Amino acid sequence: MSYTNHIILPLAAVLAFYLICVSLPGFLRRRRFIRHHGCRPTPNANRLYPVLGLDQFIRLGKAAAEQRYLEHWEKDMFGRYGNTFDINLMGQSLLFANEPQNIQAMLVTKFPDFEIGQRRRDNSAQLLGVGLFNADGPVADLQLFEKHFRVWMDALPKDGELVDLQEWAFRYTLDVGTEFLLDKSVGVLHPEATALGQKISWAFNVGVDGVSKRIRLGKLAPLYHNPDYNKACKVVHDYVDPIVKAALEKANKRMFENGGKKDADEERYTFLNALASEGLSQKKIRDHVLNILIAARDTSACLMSAVFFELARQPEAHAKLRDEINTQLHKRFPTYDDLKDMKYLNYFLKETLRLYHPIPLNIRVANKDTVLPVGGGPRGKAPVFVCKGQEVVYQIFSTHQRRDLWGDDANEFRPERWETARPHFQYLPFNAGQGSWVKLTREGQS
Repeated sequence: MSYTNHIILPLAAVLAFYLICVSLPGFLRRRRFIRHHGCRPTPNANRLYPVLGLDQFIRLGKAAAEQRYLEHWEKDMFGRYGNTFDINLMGQSLLFANEPQNIQAMLVTKFPDFEIGQRRRDNSAQLLGVGLFNADGPVADLQLFEKHFRVWMDALPKDGELVDLQEWAFRYTLDVGTEFLLDKSVGVLHPEATALGQKISWAFNVGVDGVSKRIRLGKLAPLYHNPDYNKACKVVHDYVDPIVKAALEKANKRMFENGGKKDADEERYTFLNALASEGLSQKKIRDHVLNILIAARDTSACLMSAVFFELARQPEAHAKLRDEINTQLHKRFPTYDDLKDMKYLNYFLKETLRLYHPIPLNIRVANKDTVLPVGGGPRGKAPVFVCKGQEVVYQIFSTHQRRDLWGDDANEFRPERWETARPHFQYLPFNAGQGSWVKLTREGQS
């Protein structure tokens, strides 16, 4: 035995002993935790490559290339492995769930046990910074939406030329969002939109696409490099920063002139003005504004696009909507109460959100060892152990189309189902719990 072996073998033995001593207490503690809660393992989706999950990664990439990414998860994965299963994708362990009880646990009953997670923060930080989604104040005036909607309708070609309505929907929500949040619209709806407005619209599209790709890559995200993404982030920041700086200077001047007192009645509410008056730093204000703007722009545009799509396919529903709107409004401008009172309009929007969810899947990360109520064992009825650091993907798109929850016509667009439907956590158009957009809106109205 060489001198080197005399050194290496004892060191290896000491290292192995150290690792056992460090990991054994945690292993025993988790085993007791699992037994105490009666947890059972979930089905595993990895067959050929259980360590790296290369087989499933390739299938997922192929489905994305064929534009059947969501369909792949719903039919090929949940349809095969059940409503809760675990999977390894390129070395990253994920727990997938479309079970309402498990989603309710993550968002409400066990909300303190889960967080958004570092991966999502890291992969969106270059564009969005860190946002809290905590806007105060009233919701946007309906007149603001109407003003930009008129610009949109006037800008559409009148000669029957085909147009991409989804592209126009994204322009519309960007104009509305920037005026409401920044008190200054980028103006991309106008036919004579400036080069700056077009550049900003391009930057938002590229930026959001880059964030999405980085999140989907998981642990491989550091390998993602796209010069356009870096350029897009800079364009967005260069546009927002001067506006934020001017708002801060105005807020500081106003505070100084009023002897340190806020003058809430001096100008109309905007999210930017509210943040500037709170004494936050320029970067923090920019982060909050961009987080709200991206969320509002994309989700609203996706919903509007889906509404247009189904209106074109459902002539009877289109006629019902037209009759209800004419009867309710008599050609006047609607109020919030009008919108709430139009039942079929609400049925139509609910059904659109059910089949075309703007955010079809979401992720939470366990910040402690915890338990989800169901999904374990041969029948999927036993609790599931979720270790600290485990990522759980809940796919609302799949939950919204489960036949055992919605009936045999779950894949059909039928607004009339909402005459009797009273879903709980099987329907989550705006998330739920403390992260719910409905909760944030209600707080803003109070």
